[in-house]
Amino acid sequence: MNLFDEIIPAQPDKVNLYAPYFMKSAAKRNVLPKAITLYHKGGLGGYRAIEGGEKIPYVINWVIQNLPGDLTRCTMMFDDNADLTYDINLMNSELIGYLIDWLVNIRDTNTPDFPQYFYHKLMKMDD
Repeated sequence: MNLFDEIIPAQPDKVNLYAPYFMKSAAKRNVLPKAITLYHKGGLGGYRAIEGGEKIPYVINWVIQNLPGDLTRCTMMFDDNADLTYDINLMNSELIGYLIDWLVNIRDTNTPDFPQYFYHKLMKMDD
């Protein structure tokens, strides 16, 4: 059993707040209850696989807010190095979307990592 299977889905009242943000994707809606549980933990750890290099560990933390449209501040530190710390403000619904992607990665590849487009946004490469 991997981490994905261990996460207990959130209660329907919490899921229903976010469901309208994921109406276009049944696959994301199916993972949404687990993503909300993960969100309420306020942080997680994993590693970023670099092509041709070693995996770089990270820790990401965020401030838990109440509503999908609220902004939350996320701080991500790589390799336990303060010089490799990045901050980003995201709408809660957007962060939940990234957590869904993270969970799908865990489920499908057993890799605790975000998709590349998350890192583009974090490093402000998508402006």
